[in-house]
Amino acid sequence: MKYLYSVILLISFAFTLNKKAAPSYTITGTVNGLEDGTWLYLRLAKPDRDIDSCQVRAGHFQMKGLIHDKAILVYLHTARYTNYVAFWLENTPITIQVKAGEFKKGTITGSATEEERKRFDLLKKPLAIQMDSLEKVREATQDRETRKRLSVQLSGLKKLDAQTDRDYVRSHPNSLIAANLLSIYASSWGKDTASVLYNNMSANIKASGYGKDISEFISLNRDIKVGGQYVDFQQNNIGGKAIRLSDIKARYILVDFWASWCGPCREENPNLVKTYGRYKDKGFAVLGVSLDDNKQRWLKAVADDHLTWENVSDLRGDQNKAALIYGITGIPDNFLIDDKGTIIARNLRGQALDDKLKELLR
Repeated sequence: MKYLYSVILLISFAFTLNKKAAPSYTITGTVNGLEDGTWLYLRLAKPDRDIDSCQVRAGHFQMKGLIHDKAILVYLHTARYTNYVAFWLENTPITIQVKAGEFKKGTITGSATEEERKRFDLLKKPLAIQMDSLEKVREATQDRETRKRLSVQLSGLKKLDAQTDRDYVRSHPNSLIAANLLSIYASSWGKDTASVLYNNMSANIKASGYGKDISEFISLNRDIKVGGQYVDFQQNNIGGKAIRLSDIKARYILVDFWASWCGPCREENPNLVKTYGRYKDKGFAVLGVSLDDNKQRWLKAVADDHLTWENVSDLRGDQNKAALIYGITGIPDNFLIDDKGTIIARNLRGQALDDKLKELLR
């Protein structure tokens, strides 16, 4: 009996040690220039939500917690993002030194993935400097031929920059930095390229959140082009009712991809409201697809911008399934579809959309 009791105690002790030894992060920081009691927040880059917070005390702060990936991209920020810095968080002790108004210039140590990110930034820095320099020269000149020549040079550098990213992904199959790059640019690089790069990745990276995002893009994406047929999808509207694109009946339908946080989208909305008002009784309809992940912000934007057409979202941010199907690489973006289901135009905005509808609906 004593022997059995001893065994139980040993097992219990081992379990306790194992539980205490579970990896977690501890962020220990110093900050100059912020008042005592200032709140600091730790926010996921995706999905967009805070996961930790603390107050500054005598220029110091500390956060503790657990993440379920090897590393994740986060932001350390004050209220309303008056100060913020992005870094890769791991379940390790991490030290941060920052100064109010200059968070981005701070020092962050303790994360191997963050160190890799710094090396990657150094790799890209010479090209970034060249592009920035050319852009400034181009904007400063009024000579048309000079601007044209500089634009060609810039285009070449941008292609080289994209190739640098692809080469990095190809040569770093066990890197979350590489996986994050591919998850961002999969739509731009195309399904075929994304598939080749994804298949080269390690099992651990494929199982990460970034790997799962890439896999979902490859699974859902269709090679949708002007002149081809639309692909149907279903998402909930602002009232929670499931709406399919095929439910919208009109001579011409504009599928408009946007989000509450997208400045250019919000600037374009008044133009679309006017165009919709002008042609809705002539056979024109709009289906707004939001890439929001926060329902209240989405609903507020719909109300504030007076978007009276059908609006839907799956609230999955840039992993919106319709956006993956249609290969959306940036917003605003849209597709104009006729009553036969043919995509007849893409990315028409402002006067260009109005002129097209005037031609079609006269």
